[in-house]
Amino acid sequence: MFSTPPEQHDAVPPDIFPPRAAAGYPVPALTAQQVNDALRHQARLQEITDLDLLNPDVQALLQSVSTRAAKELGLPISVVSIVLDEAQHFASSYGLGGWMEEAGGTPVEWSFCRFTVASQEAFVVEDATRHRLVRNNPLVEVDGVRCYAGIPLISSRGFALGSLCVLGTDTHSFREEDLTRLRALATEAVALIESRRPSTKGVR
Repeated sequence: MFSTPPEQHDAVPPDIFPPRAAAGYPVPALTAQQVNDALRHQARLQEITDLDLLNPDVQALLQSVSTRAAKELGLPISVVSIVLDEAQHFASSYGLGGWMEEAGGTPVEWSFCRFTVASQEAFVVEDATRHRLVRNNPLVEVDGVRCYAGIPLISSRGFALGSLCVLGTDTHSFREEDLTRLRALATEAVALIESRRPSTKGVR
């Protein structure tokens, strides 16, 4: 699907979130600076390190979740992303292909999931060519991404680590039951991620 990487350019939106990402799905107003600050929060990044989420063995742990997300929501692609301060890492994916699968992620400036992480809320894009936050994104302009729905992966300590998301190359109307199912799968993904937390039993 994604044959060659587009030329990198700054895709950070200059302003704020619109009142709603899609009909019925409110998104808190955040400035671009607040998004960046959320991604750079040191305790959040330390949580990702403590859980060792960039380890290749995480893929096998989460593969079933990403596969079922795409199939159950009827979209061609699903990703479990871990969002860092400068890049997003694909911990597992289904249907991705091309340069993004080979690279295993994208620059954080191209990440739809960074808005999910910063807001700690569902982020929904039904037509990316018309959505002011992502319409100039290279993944939209070059690779043809047209729809996205992401649910934050929030750890037991309250940090948004990344997102479970589905996306496609056609516009798509998401129903509330779609997000309900995606939330359930995100909860499952978090439980699997939490199983990697180092035990403190016996530590004084």
